[in-house]
Amino acid sequence: MRILLCCADWGVPLGGCAGSSVHVRAMARALSGLGHEVRLVVSNADGPNLPPLPVTVVPGRAWWPAVRDGVERCRGRVARDVSPAATRVEAGSAAPGGAWQDFCPGSEKADVPSLKTRLYYEHLPMWFDRVEELAWHRRRFERVVGKALDEFRPHAVYERYALGQTGAARALERFGPGAPPFLLEVNASLADERASRGDLPGLFGRLARWQEVRQWRRADTVFCVSRTLGERLERSGVDPGRIEVTPNGVDVDRFSPDRPRGTLRSRLQAEADDVLVGFVGSLSPGRGAVEFLEIMAKTLPMAPRALGVVVGGGPLADALRRRAGELGLHRRVVFLGPVAHEAVPDLLVDLDIALACYPAQEAFYFSPMKVLEYMAAGLAVVCGRVGQMRELVADGVSGLLVEPGNPEVWAAVVAGLCRDSRRRAALGAQARSSALAGPTWGKNAARVVAAIEGVTARRGGRYRP
Repeated sequence: MRILLCCADWGVPLGGCAGSSVHVRAMARALSGLGHEVRLVVSNADGPNLPPLPVTVVPGRAWWPAVRDGVERCRGRVARDVSPAATRVEAGSAAPGGAWQDFCPGSEKADVPSLKTRLYYEHLPMWFDRVEELAWHRRRFERVVGKALDEFRPHAVYERYALGQTGAARALERFGPGAPPFLLEVNASLADERASRGDLPGLFGRLARWQEVRQWRRADTVFCVSRTLGERLERSGVDPGRIEVTPNGVDVDRFSPDRPRGTLRSRLQAEADDVLVGFVGSLSPGRGAVEFLEIMAKTLPMAPRALGVVVGGGPLADALRRRAGELGLHRRVVFLGPVAHEAVPDLLVDLDIALACYPAQEAFYFSPMKVLEYMAAGLAVVCGRVGQMRELVADGVSGLLVEPGNPEVWAAVVAGLCRDSRRRAALGAQARSSALAGPTWGKNAARVVAAIEGVTARRGGRYRP
């Protein structure tokens, strides 16, 4: 079977380290591993971890850099590589040495950037990017996918949902009768997420929500990562019969307690009886890194042999390091920074306890990849009693569940595990067994193939490339 896998989101680098990048690569490799011919069309192929598969790139975020470079040439200056994501700050937040001073020479004396500065370094880049993203980039993507349909003749198109990116769906519509099945992977309501951050003001937000729902309804099958997200799709008018809940997977061969040990402990110069308590993930709001520090601040006085380990990078990295210093944790909590996903298994195998301490959220729709990787590595896992983690972890059997929002309770649980190596071993062994029986990338790929065969059969097997 020939499968065209698409990702038009220019914020998801195919070779990157973030969970979204890992997901795209993992599905491509898993489908290829089942013996299918897979080609990719993506908007961003940055990063060092590209899969060994044919990749076509449709680059995004081209308008504003071109305009900016022209303006800077007219001014006789060399353009700086400034993206809206890098320059966006809240009103009044600029301070000496901050982002605005970095991009605006001579502005050190100004506490608040001028209107002209904000227009050039914040508002114009944002407007150019949003128009390109929601109105124009999809047309370029559509042309490339249309060419792939003619030349590659795939049996199916599998796309990771990206905000406003209807190019693949439109290419299939233009293909006409006999177009291959269209399968859409939805990991979040990106319109809601972006609007909550203030990235989609006014008309942009309304356009994004309209495009999002329309895209969801177009697909022959929609794969979503949690039941909560599936319910969101149903409320948007997606036929429940077309929705399949497929949590994130894990590669149980790579994430294994049988890997060689010692990489992390050697790096930390940890003693044999030190208990390593880890957090792996993005250092971003709502992902649990802030909570991890607060929990460790209360755990360490009760567990003198415990050490905290934070693996990951993100916008809160500097603030978290400062907070660790304020809490007096700088000697007993280590920040390793961003780590390539391929290197994470060799770090996890040296941990004793791993935390997924997400804060309480009204609609927890995530499928935490880190929890599956913790469990596959045979770790004693402590998770918040929220969302999908209540399905993945059997409390007291394959891990421990704790109500979010109470660091004292978390600290008591973690400190108890630090003192009880037998219980850690028992929880870890059962976690490994659960991971082997649970969702893997291979199983998810098999479900995609089954869905393709099901759609083709319902159509009477009309598509004959």
